[in-house]
Amino acid sequence: MNGPLTVLFAPESAYGPTNNCVGIGDVLRRRGHRVVFAAEASWKGRLTPLGFEEELVDLAPPPETPQEAGQFWKDFVRDTAPEFRKPTIEQLGTWVRPVWEELVAGARYCEPQLKKIVDRVRPDVIVEDNVVCFPALTTADVPFVRIVSCNPLEVKGGTRSPALLRIPVR
Repeated sequence: MNGPLTVLFAPESAYGPTNNCVGIGDVLRRRGHRVVFAAEASWKGRLTPLGFEEELVDLAPPPETPQEAGQFWKDFVRDTAPEFRKPTIEQLGTWVRPVWEELVAGARYCEPQLKKIVDRVRPDVIVEDNVVCFPALTTADVPFVRIVSCNPLEVKGGTRSPALLRIPVR
């Protein structure tokens, strides 16, 4: 494809994955590409000053009072820290399962929103850095890039694994 691309980023609502996408997005933006973030609603107004378009997503019904960016995960880590004092096998039922249930519920909740965002933005490529994949993004009929900083165990094999894709950015 010739000319600028439209790249839709969908990071987890936490600083690590969002910063990963901001860094990559900034390189693309400076090279003339349109960069749009499908960001969780608590990030409102945080990405536009960096030169990106924002499309906000709710992963659950909106809270009664506005939250700081990534506040859900800040609270979550604080509140669940005692779980990590337990043996891993005990965490399966009290931490791992509830976390995955919450993540899947969020993916289901925002499915219609993400489909509308994809229709509006019309991306040439979608880049996701999230713990779970969102069906609206993986089935959008455009190239899909998965960054696995949230769940690096998805990548099988060593550093020379064929699952790792290197794309030159000109």
